[in-house]
Amino acid sequence: MKTFLILTLFLLISGMMQHIIHEMLHLAVGKCVGLSVEHVTWFSHHGGTKVTFQDEDAVIRNSDHGIPKQWIIMNLAGIIGTTLAAYIFVLIYLLLPVNLCKLFFWVLSAVFLMSDAGYAVLCAFAGSGDLYLVSKYFHNSILIKLISVCMLIVNLTIFIVIT
Repeated sequence: MKTFLILTLFLLISGMMQHIIHEMLHLAVGKCVGLSVEHVTWFSHHGGTKVTFQDEDAVIRNSDHGIPKQWIIMNLAGIIGTTLAAYIFVLIYLLLPVNLCKLFFWVLSAVFLMSDAGYAVLCAFAGSGDLYLVSKYFHNSILIKLISVCMLIVNLTIFIVIT
């Protein structure tokens, strides 16, 4: 029972960390590329978070006529950033001695490896979420779908190997 509770706590902490870091990456990178944040609604948009940048509706509405590159960079920031964080967590996990800290980094690695990789596949095939504008920018290229599936396979393989 104690192990179950510890794993549950680690899973909850890791899930919250993944969500917050993903959204903070959108915010930070969006600001770095010159986008203005209109507002952020934390943990309410269907249980998630909605980050709204200024002129977002106009960019989406006019996306058939061109999408500014800073929007593509901002949209990719969450998925790319949390995937890179996952790889760092895996390295830390591999370096730690067997203890609760190592278990936490195993759970953290699992959540970060699988969450956004799975999300990317869903977004790529559904033409939604963080990859909606990215897919439109690349004219619904099969390449976006292929990259997202490959990322999921690589991340799943890494998780299996460390387990």
